[in-house]
Amino acid sequence: MMNTPYKRIHRTEDPPESMTMDRLGELDELIVAQTTQLCFRKGCCTPSINWVLLDSSNYDLTSGGSGNPFELPSVGGWIHEESSFAQRCCCHAPGCRETRFVHHAGLPPESLGNEDYHCCVIQTSPTSHFLTPHDVSAEIVAIHEKQNTCPTNCCCFPENLPYLRTLDAQGEYLGETKYVCDGCIFVPKFLVLDKYQEPKFLLRPDTCLGGLCMQCRCGGRQGKCCRLPFLIRDPITKEPMRTRKTADVEEEAAQVTQLWSGLANEVCFRRHAYHIAFPKVTTREGNDQLLCTVEDKLVLIGASILVDVALFEKEDDK
Repeated sequence: MMNTPYKRIHRTEDPPESMTMDRLGELDELIVAQTTQLCFRKGCCTPSINWVLLDSSNYDLTSGGSGNPFELPSVGGWIHEESSFAQRCCCHAPGCRETRFVHHAGLPPESLGNEDYHCCVIQTSPTSHFLTPHDVSAEIVAIHEKQNTCPTNCCCFPENLPYLRTLDAQGEYLGETKYVCDGCIFVPKFLVLDKYQEPKFLLRPDTCLGGLCMQCRCGGRQGKCCRLPFLIRDPITKEPMRTRKTADVEEEAAQVTQLWSGLANEVCFRRHAYHIAFPKVTTREGNDQLLCTVEDKLVLIGASILVDVALFEKEDDK
């Protein structure tokens, strides 16, 4: 078994900024990328899943060398999962398990980069064995959590479908994201509520074949060569919302987009990545008007994780 530790690579002339609440308020986009690899990690060896936040517009597969986003130069925050052994081992239906994702500012602990070299480890604690109690409680920005629910593909109990509630570091409710089951059962949708529990956004991909299929997009660079955008829409009109022109996005629609994370990550390691372009509107004078508060951005980060938990994690269990 290899024991070579990961080494983060940073551009000395442009070091990443810690994704505090203030910094998140300035960002128009970011990447949420999974660091935990799931190759040969099933059943009792299923780990909790950890993520990093990248101050980036795309998933750059060449900057880090090995394909683990832990190494990428633009890491400014990270997220660790807390889920019991019983939930990880037994609750494999998509979106049903009870879990908690804790969002931190700053760089992830160096020890977290060694997860890949310990495949056949039974994790009995809610968090990774590589995290210390100090790591778990350091620089908390938000918490995304859910209880046990019906799985994603069960519409029998619409009030008990997957959701992810977002709280700030003090435990104040910021909003939540709910999976929506309606007549178009082949097209997944997510309703985002604000801190007043009012509908704020609707996440839904474009469709084809008369609304029966999700419409993927191809032809972009790097992680956007093959992607599935969940457009951020007005919950009433269902029209896509606009975003400010970003560094690497041709589309003008705000979106949570599943990216291509590379052949090794997609096929073997089962690491996923998502690009979030936050919504803004433009006034007649051409100035950007704030539509998405920092609290809304935290809820949308939770929404990207729920998209993964509810839809794409189930592919990793096959």
